[in-house]
Amino acid sequence: MAIFLSMGCKKTGTSTDVTVDNGNTNLKIAYVNGDSILLNFAEFKAQSEAMEARQRKAEEDLQKKGSALEREIMTYQQQAQKGTLTGKEMEAREKYLASRQEAVLAERDKIAKEILNETTVINDRLQKVIHDILDTIKEKEGYDFIFSYIEGGPILVADEKYDITEQVLIELNKTPVTETPADSTASE
Repeated sequence: MAIFLSMGCKKTGTSTDVTVDNGNTNLKIAYVNGDSILLNFAEFKAQSEAMEARQRKAEEDLQKKGSALEREIMTYQQQAQKGTLTGKEMEAREKYLASRQEAVLAERDKIAKEILNETTVINDRLQKVIHDILDTIKEKEGYDFIFSYIEGGPILVADEKYDITEQVLIELNKTPVTETPADSTASE
C-alpha cells in the first residue's frame, strides 16, 4: 500500500508551515545551523577556549616533566657508562627513575581523564541549555520539528526560509549559563 505525500510550503513571518497531505496534518518545521551555533554561542566559545588553554598548559607541564626526566636518565646513563656508580647505586637509581616515569605517565592519564570529564560536563550542560531554548522556541512558535543542519550531515540541502539559527543564537547568548566546570566538580 503506497501513501502519496504532497508538500506545499508557505512562509509567514518566522514560521514555516509544511502541509503533508495524508489526512489533515499541517507540520511546522524549522532548522538551526549547528556549525553556526557552535561558532557563535558565546558561552560555548568561552568554555571551549578555557578548556583548550587548560589542555595546552597541562601538555606544557607534562612536557617539562618529561624533559627533566629524560635529562636525569641521560645523566644516569653517562654515570653508568663511566663506571662511577656501584651496583647498588645503579639499582636504586633505576628504581627511582622507573618510579618517576610511572608517576609522569600516571599524571598524564589523570589529567587527560579530568579534562575529558570536564569537557563532558560542559558539553552536557550546554547541550541542555540549547535543548531548553529550542524547546521554548518550539512551543512558542508551534513547531513540530526543529532539525539541525550541519555541513556533511544527514540533511544535505535546506531552504533558508526554514532557518531559525539567528533567533536561537539571540536566545542562547542572552541566557546565562551560571555553572562552571570548577563549580560542578567542587560539589562532587
